[in-house]
Amino acid sequence: MSQLSLIHHAHYRRLFVALLIAFHEPGFAEDQRQTGEVDALPEVKVTTKVAHDQPSEQTKSYTVNATATATRLNTSLRDTPQSISVITRQLMDDFRALTVNDALSLATGVRVEQFETDRSEYTARGFNITNFQIDGLSTPITYGTQYGDLDVALYDRIEVLRGANGLLTSTGNPSATINFIRKRPTKDLKAQINATAGSWDNRRLDADVSGALNADGSVRARLVMAHQEKNSYLDRYSNERNVAYGVIEADLSDRTSVAVGHTYQQNNSSGNNWGSLPLLYADGSPRHYKRSDSTAPHWSYWDVGTNISFAEMTHLFANGWKAKGQLTHKQTEADARLHYIYGNEVRSTGLGLLSYPGRYHTRTEDNVLDFYANGPVELAGRKHELVLGTTLSKADVRDYSRFGAIGTPLASFESAADFPLPTFGPESKVADFSTRTINTYAAARINVMDDLKVTAGGSLLSYDLQGISYGVPQSVKEDNKLTPYLGAVYDINDQHSLYASYTGIYKPQAELGRDFKVLPPLQGKNYEAGVKSEWLNGQLNSTVALFKTEQEHLPQQVGTQGATSIYEGIEAISKGYEFDIAGQLTDRLSMNAGYTRLMSLKNSDGKNVNPYTPRHQMHVAAMYKVPYVEHLKLGANLYWQSETHVDITLQNVGTFRYRQDSYATLNLVANYKIDQHWDAALNLYNVTNEKYLSSLRYAYAGQAYYAAPMSALATLTWRY
Repeated sequence: MSQLSLIHHAHYRRLFVALLIAFHEPGFAEDQRQTGEVDALPEVKVTTKVAHDQPSEQTKSYTVNATATATRLNTSLRDTPQSISVITRQLMDDFRALTVNDALSLATGVRVEQFETDRSEYTARGFNITNFQIDGLSTPITYGTQYGDLDVALYDRIEVLRGANGLLTSTGNPSATINFIRKRPTKDLKAQINATAGSWDNRRLDADVSGALNADGSVRARLVMAHQEKNSYLDRYSNERNVAYGVIEADLSDRTSVAVGHTYQQNNSSGNNWGSLPLLYADGSPRHYKRSDSTAPHWSYWDVGTNISFAEMTHLFANGWKAKGQLTHKQTEADARLHYIYGNEVRSTGLGLLSYPGRYHTRTEDNVLDFYANGPVELAGRKHELVLGTTLSKADVRDYSRFGAIGTPLASFESAADFPLPTFGPESKVADFSTRTINTYAAARINVMDDLKVTAGGSLLSYDLQGISYGVPQSVKEDNKLTPYLGAVYDINDQHSLYASYTGIYKPQAELGRDFKVLPPLQGKNYEAGVKSEWLNGQLNSTVALFKTEQEHLPQQVGTQGATSIYEGIEAISKGYEFDIAGQLTDRLSMNAGYTRLMSLKNSDGKNVNPYTPRHQMHVAAMYKVPYVEHLKLGANLYWQSETHVDITLQNVGTFRYRQDSYATLNLVANYKIDQHWDAALNLYNVTNEKYLSSLRYAYAGQAYYAAPMSALATLTWRY
């Protein structure tokens, strides 16, 4: 890492935080539930009649009682007219999900596409997930790609809202919205330390401490820190990650609270791949590898630093309304020295692979300001709920690159490991553009009758992109684009409800067409209907959903020019159904499970789209408290997906279909509570040692790599 980067990150390490949240006044309506701003350690008891959404760690459950991810109207999962999965703190702890990739692999219908060691994308219902939130506030992730391993130690839970959510994210996308809910301070002093050791020298230490800073608990703070170092089953790959999160909340009065916080994460990798293993020989026959094979030389690295600062103010009015303002600043800086291998080997000689070395520096800066108010309104003798808000955001992206001698022949695949560090040429600016958006939204939950609730709303988006991308000027401006939202929930009885929803899709795009201009905005419609149920007095939630999506200008990559991906926009229609269940089946058995079936994912010509996406996908995670051994818990996590494929074209040779058969992975866990302070756990991953490619997301370019074999992780936990 450069000296400048070290100075920059040292500055942010010194930066720490002061923060907010409010107490509620007695007399408020019991149905004013606080969702999205929660603790993760046991919650402070407050003297108020307002019902609180509990932090997921306090409930020790695999489900939650309420969410505001869809509309900011605080509703139960059953009363939300879309499918929602929740990855709770208990679920993450049980299966030792340490990164976003680990956690999202536990979500129904979500496919983690880790196509390189340090780059991942996420898909749901056949399409890329590009909508991300932190505490309900949209946070851009450039191109929808996550760089490095994002740690989840600072989050209480992760909510996954499937289907379009243009109301709050400013852009409708038919895949899903991922909402990361931060941990919050507690009034009582709580502390937890986890020490972990595992396969390939995996070592980790994380700590979480929370409590009041004054006698009456009106000022509270929380600090979460983690350090991890690990080698890998992949030759020459290693990773080091440091995380710090601090937050302070202060009650200015019984009605007004403030909060400030900061997150720092530094993710440094060496020996990381850029691209992956060439899947075919030059004649189109498949090339086989060991799981440990990698194209990365010893001098490659990728360092990614992320800093997020935020501030909030919340006020509760005597009439039951709440107003909240949020401001966040996010800065990501990445520095990389990488080696891409392209071409295909001649089977008899080993020749045919060529070198593409590069140095890359990327800096993104995002600023988001949001203000909203919600509360009850009386109309026609019934109480309804209303939310009004505006989000303003500005995102800046700058990319720089330098290249070594491109096209240098390799003697063989094996020689890639020893490829000498080249001399890199002068730096050039690849991209420099800014995006500004204003999203104004409103929604009402109308109490039509005791058994029927209708949610109606919409958002108006104004969007302005200006700058340069790959040397081509870019200018896109859209004003007051309406994205409608309509949903209804009908209670059949006290346990089951029917629901249906319609959501518009409108998303400005960053992908470049053949003319190096950005593609037209993605547009379309999303339909969903199903049945939601609460079992065992709300301890278990289930959803059965049917969905259909129609889209125009969906980006599909059709090639590359140099290192630049080229896309074309197509029409696409997807249809399918899914089942999701989460919570406590018995006093001893907890479960999070789901199944997704993509019945159809085709373009306007009737051809399959995104064949790298499995048409069947299933997961079951369960934890069982063993009888007669009261402090022992045993668990298992099973994932299965159907066959996938890509078509790879070799110039002057032909097009070849590369298939990955259906596969299943099984993870096991044993946890023993030694006493009130100490726990010990052992997690085993891929216990059947299944060999499979991590992702076919970009395998149409002829490359992919293998996921990890069987591994183990042992954790010792101390709690106060």
